[in-house]
Amino acid sequence: MSSNETETNLKADHGQHSDKQAGKRGLLLRFIIFMAQVVAIGLLISLVAGQQNEPKIFVIKVGS
Repeated sequence: MSSNETETNLKADHGQHSDKQAGKRGLLLRFIIFMAQVVAIGLLISLVAGQQNEPKIFVIKVGS
């Protein structure tokens, strides 16, 4: 009878452990998605900042 009780306890512990793993997996997935968004925003900013514009020189004549 005591071996039967340990089997039920092991099954209960195993179920709880898989729930914790599912929570950790979901948290890891959310972290990966967040980091992908940060990288995408960083790449967009670097593309915009990396474009070199030719400076335009305005010459204004005063008087004739």
